[in-house]
Amino acid sequence: MEVIAFELTDRALRLEYDELFAECPHAFIQQSTHWAEVIQELGPDQPIFLLCRDAGWAIAGLPLYLFEHQLGNLLTSVPQAGPLGGVFVRPGLSPDLQRNAYRQLIETATALAEANHCLALTILSNPFWPDDEFYKLFLDPTLVFENFTQYVPLNELVRRSGGQKNNLARAKQAGFEIKFCQSSTDLQQWYQLHCRRQAEIGAVPLSFTLLENIFRILAPLDQAAFILATLNQEIVAGCCYVYHQSVIDVFAISMDSAHAAKAPNALLADFSMSWARSKGRLIYNWQSSPSRTSGVYNHKRQWGSIESPYFFLTKLFCEVQRVEEIGPTLIKSEYPGHYMVPFVAFEQGFHHRYFKKP
Repeated sequence: MEVIAFELTDRALRLEYDELFAECPHAFIQQSTHWAEVIQELGPDQPIFLLCRDAGWAIAGLPLYLFEHQLGNLLTSVPQAGPLGGVFVRPGLSPDLQRNAYRQLIETATALAEANHCLALTILSNPFWPDDEFYKLFLDPTLVFENFTQYVPLNELVRRSGGQKNNLARAKQAGFEIKFCQSSTDLQQWYQLHCRRQAEIGAVPLSFTLLENIFRILAPLDQAAFILATLNQEIVAGCCYVYHQSVIDVFAISMDSAHAAKAPNALLADFSMSWARSKGRLIYNWQSSPSRTSGVYNHKRQWGSIESPYFFLTKLFCEVQRVEEIGPTLIKSEYPGHYMVPFVAFEQGFHHRYFKKP
């Protein structure tokens, strides 16, 4: 068994990695080489892809991103918004072969982090096909942060609450129409709405470059879609979805608050679930929420969502005191879009090894 590291410029290895990725229903679009193109202007990060072969046959992969900074470098499996996934493996591998692939990939990632003088290496586990035990065994993480996602299984009947059924009735009565974003003009109009809504709730809007690249790179490959709700040809709500095989992610959703009472977001959710099911998706991934007591969490639960944990597993290559010296303020300002350690560790203390979102 061997592991080969390569960059986007290596066309032959990229093709081999892409062909493997296409065969893996449990992989996420964020693990693809195309995702590296989507986010390459934002870090900037150096993408390093690991390809694991057994007897010359590609069996597993791991995307990595090197972020270089004077305070210290980071290596992560997926940076920027909506990160998902670490190692992905070809379906049907024997347990021994799968275990060895994880070991080889994690050991190679660790060696790369050390060679590039990184403060930390973070790999994300899979929320739908749990693999965190491999990371705990082979990475031996210094810190573990348990997050959660909420998802709707699309191979079952969607269990909407009475409130969401009422929202759907109001949205249909209001006369909203659903359409797919077809032009940069549509995208810009929805993005303006997104920025207004984020300002209203005190949140930072996503980068337009990120969303534009998703539209420009992934949508033509049928790996992303922007679905919009309109009223009298005016965009009143919309959502960006990214997907690969089994999983569709609700990547970014925004609505004009002036139309909130008529619930266009309910119509978007209902339409997108039906559409995703027709495309063969099995998991409608709402992604995470601020907490289990938040209104966002409750909204997703009203669509019959199931909660599933996943983990940010971090191995430090420096003393904990070095991270404490940098502190959360500098991490936020100097490492935007990048995960170093759980912020809750600064509150609860780094003598803890395990942290969990409430």
